[in-house]
Parts: sequence; structure tokens; C-alpha cells
Amino acid sequence: MIDERAVVVARRAAEQASASQVDLPDELALWRLAGGRPRVGPVAGQPEELGGLLERAFEPSVRRRQGAHFTPAPLAAQLVERALAGRSHATVGDPACGGGSLLLAAARHLAACGQRPQEVVRRLWGADTDPVAVATTEAALTLWAGSPTPVGRVAVADALEDDLGWPPLDVVVGNPPFLSQLDARTARSVDVNERLRTRFGPAVRAYTDTATVFLLCACELAAAGGTVALLQPQSVLAARDAAGVRDAVDTLGTLTDVWFPEGRGFDAAVEVCAPIIDIALSGAGTPWSTHLARANGVPPVTLAATRSLSDEAITTAAFRSEYYGMVDAVHEAVELPHGVPMVTTGLIDLGRCAWGERPARVGRRTWQRPVLDVDALEGRAADWVRRTRAPKLMVATQTRVVEVVVDERGEWIPGVPLVVVLAPPERLWPLAAALAAPAVSAWLLQQVAGTALTAQSLKVTAALLREVPLPTDDAAWALGTDAFRDDDLDAFARAMATAYGTSLEVSDWWRERAKRVWSRPAPHR
Repeated sequence: MIDERAVVVARRAAEQASASQVDLPDELALWRLAGGRPRVGPVAGQPEELGGLLERAFEPSVRRRQGAHFTPAPLAAQLVERALAGRSHATVGDPACGGGSLLLAAARHLAACGQRPQEVVRRLWGADTDPVAVATTEAALTLWAGSPTPVGRVAVADALEDDLGWPPLDVVVGNPPFLSQLDARTARSVDVNERLRTRFGPAVRAYTDTATVFLLCACELAAAGGTVALLQPQSVLAARDAAGVRDAVDTLGTLTDVWFPEGRGFDAAVEVCAPIIDIALSGAGTPWSTHLARANGVPPVTLAATRSLSDEAITTAAFRSEYYGMVDAVHEAVELPHGVPMVTTGLIDLGRCAWGERPARVGRRTWQRPVLDVDALEGRAADWVRRTRAPKLMVATQTRVVEVVVDERGEWIPGVPLVVVLAPPERLWPLAAALAAPAVSAWLLQQVAGTALTAQSLKVTAALLREVPLPTDDAAWALGTDAFRDDDLDAFARAMATAYGTSLEVSDWWRERAKRVWSRPAPHR
């Protein structure tokens, strides 16, 4: 039985062909499903139009649910140019070919290198789970080449589950389905996830995005010395649930570059990128998240790892159990005068706590001056208060630069998800200056860019802060500490650049980001 969607595509393709005066039979989009082969000669039309027709044949909500987004010809051409750089006789595959935009771009690139179109299509391979998409790809390649696409080069198959039977390929490109891993309507079923885990092992986790699994699959399809370039959600570069895929890809090849298209490029509700993987290339590549940090304008920094924060302090954070144990004990200060001030991440600025100056959100409520009734706490919540009701640093999460405040008297209770640094009182200000230093914000973004709520934000965790290198120039560090205590932003940035041995470019970058959370004027000297 022929898929009804194919009829829609066929009719629209025929209408488009008629308008373009292209010799295109009405059954063009049906021939693959009907088991026939088209007979068409060279044409002057644009085969890419068929992919656009395929996309427009479905409602936007259906495309989003399926994660299928047509790759515009300019975007496809730019990606293929990077993947095929220096190659003139490559074999190319797309494991989620959709309407064939990327294979067409590869065909045009190879033809521009001097190959005959009829020979080019014999070097192209494609697969897709949608038979209508496969029919469209074959039709588009046939129109472009002026002769039928060789049998078996484009097949109805699931690259993540089926053996495609392809030879090792010189280049693998693609724009795989972009499915929300947290959306029950689009996430793969449990049994499919189990099959993927059986095939790909620990690379597939509970919330691993399907698109990132395609990246690993593509690396397995590529030949030694080959290149892989797949469009991906930017979260692949640093997200926790993509770590298994990154680790697996690193065993097969090396991340040599990441391309960031201008804008989204197509109708996906995520920011995208294209990791460029060289298969079996020896040598360590740049960390994945560093590429995203670079694209967002973060200056590169390398910090000497002679000492880290873990050598001088205990770094910890509370979790949901502590949060839910505290939330019912929150009151307004006017109602509970003996309560202990509770500080949320939104109340912390760079070197300053705004408790009592602006409202805070706790337990889906807005509080003007939130305090805790510590006598009402039990279990892990009570233990959290006992451990942190001491001199400490509190570090905000989801910020543009590291925002840290010193609690010298231990008079504030940290909320969730603040990170707490417990250290001897005399080391609190020096450690706060180190964490707030421009070099540290840049260094941290190189480690975890892409994991926060926005591409420009930094997601701070206790584990990450433990690894922060401390300054190597103690004299400059002391000057930076004094400037930090005195609210002298410029002197602080200069001194900490010397303390960490970084350039003033890093300080200028940090100062531009930090001025939003450092509103105090410099002191008069």
C-alpha cells in the first residue's frame, strides 16, 4: 500500500515541475514505493525543491514531533564544503538523509571537482526511516544526474538499529532528527533505548539525545582517515547526558573543529553546531566545550594546575532533599525575628549579597527578607544548616561570570543550588578573589560551555570548583584580594591577571561581562 503522504509529495512535485517546465512524471515521488524506476533525462530545474516540498507536506507540529527538519541548500553547501575539504573523489553517506539536501550538496561539490554526475551518484549513500523521504532523495538525485540513482544507494532503514551494508565511507554528513530527550511524546520507547544501549553500550544514557547517537553512528560508518560532520544540538559539546557519546567518539577519532552556522539555519528549537571529526587521527584534540566557549567569544586561557581549590577548602552543595526539607521552614523576617537569613543564588552578586535589598524566590513564592526557622528542621536539611552555618564562601550558579560572596561570620544559610566553600576564616577572602578572577571564569567556561540555561551562561558545580587552579603569583594574588575587598574592579582585574599569568584581553572580556553584577563605584584613592 502506498503511503498517502507520498501522493501529496508527488502532486506538489508535479505542480512544481510543471511551473518550472521540468520534464517530471506525476509518479516521481511514488516510484520508489511502487517498486519502479523513473525514466527522466537531464533537467534544468532545482532538485532541492523536492526536499522543500517534502517538508511542506507536513504540518509544523508533525515535523517537530518527528524531529525532522529540511536542511536549506545554503546550509547544506557550507557543511559539505567543510566535510569534503581537500577531497575530490570521496564516497559520501548520510544516515538520516531526509529530502536529500546534503547528498545533493555533496554531489554538486564532487561534480565541481571534475566528476561526471552519473559517476558521482554511485559514490553516494543514504538512509532514512521515512519511505517518502527516501523516495524524495532518490528522485532529487535522479533529476540532478539525469539518470536513475543506482539501486540500493538510498534505502529505507534505521541507521541506529539496522545494518546498512555500506562500505566504509570517506565522508559522513547529516542532519539527524532533533528530538527532545525530555519530552515523552518524542522520546524513543524504553525497548528501543535498550536496543540502542545494546549496540552502543554506555554511550547511550537515560536522557541521551537521539541526534547525538547519530554522531557516534556516523563515526562507525566512516573509514579510517575519513571525516564526519553532522549537525548537532550545541548541548553535545558539554551536556552531561552527551558525555557517553563524546567519550565513545573520542575512541574512534579526534574532534578537530566545530562549525557554528549563523543563526539556527533551519526550524529546530535549539542552537546547532557541526562537530568535525577526523577518524583514527592520532593525538589529543581540543576539549569539546572549548569550541563552544570560543564561538561565544571566550578568550582561551591555560592555567597552571600546581594547586587547586580542593587543596585549601571543602566544596559542597545541597540537593533536592535538603531543599524540600527547608522550604516549609521559610518565613518573612518580620514574622520570625529569630529566623536565620536564607540566601538564594539570585541574591548573590560579585562580592556582594543582596539579602534584604531585593526579593528572592523560594518554594514558588516571592519573599522580601526570607529567614529559616532552623529549630523546625530535621534530617538532611538540619544537617545542611549545621554544616554551613559557619564562615564560608557562597557561589551562585547559572551566571555570566563567577559570582561569589564572603560570609565571614557564618550568618547566612545557603539555599539550593548554591555552592558552598568552607575554609579557614583567614583564607576566605583570598579564595574568593581567586574564584572571582577573570581567568577562572574563562577557564570554567572552557570546561562546561553549553551546559547552562543559555549559551552565554556558566553553570557552576561543586565538583567543578574543586578543580579550579589557584594563582601562581602570591604577591599579585594578595593585591587582587585587597582590591576585591575594596570593590576596586579595575585594580582587581589587573592584579589577578598577573596572579594567573593571563593577558589583559581576558580581563577586558571579563570586565564587560562583570559590570552587570558589579555596580559599585571604584573607591577614591
